[in-house]
Amino acid sequence: YKDNIRSATLSKTKSGCYILSVLVEMNDNEFVKFNKTSRDVGIDLGVKDFVITSDGDVFENKRFYKKEEKRIAKLQRQLSKKRKGSSSYSKQCKRIAKVFEVMSNKKENYIHSVVNYLLRHYDTVYMEDLNTSGMLKNHKLAKAIQEVGFFNFKTTLQNKALQNDKKVVLIGRYYPSSKTCSQCGYVHKGLKLQDRHWQCPNCGANHDRDYNAALNILYEGRRINVA
Repeated sequence: YKDNIRSATLSKTKSGCYILSVLVEMNDNEFVKFNKTSRDVGIDLGVKDFVITSDGDVFENKRFYKKEEKRIAKLQRQLSKKRKGSSSYSKQCKRIAKVFEVMSNKKENYIHSVVNYLLRHYDTVYMEDLNTSGMLKNHKLAKAIQEVGFFNFKTTLQNKALQNDKKVVLIGRYYPSSKTCSQCGYVHKGLKLQDRHWQCPNCGANHDRDYNAALNILYEGRRINVA
């Protein structure tokens, strides 16, 4: 691609690493990586598990931050004992920044791997239009939601779908996907957030909360996609 290079930018991260970003001019068909499958899927995003599909696939929440939480706390305690402006203080800041960069890169890589799986197997992905900013106001969930990266996942999925002539259809954020029985359509208004499994009071069907939500998202997505 050397003849297509338009610009290059060298930047330095907080940890002292260097990143070279190269802008390359490419034809649209060079972005296409995934073949057509004529299949669609509904997905539910969660904190316990990251992505659950209507075909029963589960992508776990890797909890990259939680795995490094103790290490970061230790590094920050060490930083608090150093004099601001000193070389040792600067080196400690770089150590902390390095941990966060590695963690961020791992999360970014995982998001891309999940998105690639979905677009490799499906032409249309239905998902809820989550109110991420509103969810972050819930102090009990904010940390977990930030760690999972819902917004980044949604943006990455939409961009890659567009590049590959595939579709992401968003379901209204107020659609009761978790509370609706995927078998009979009954809406269980008394369902609580901590109820991971429930039985439909109307037809008796037993549901895994997240899988049931993914099925309902699939059905609702098909309905609005045809309308």
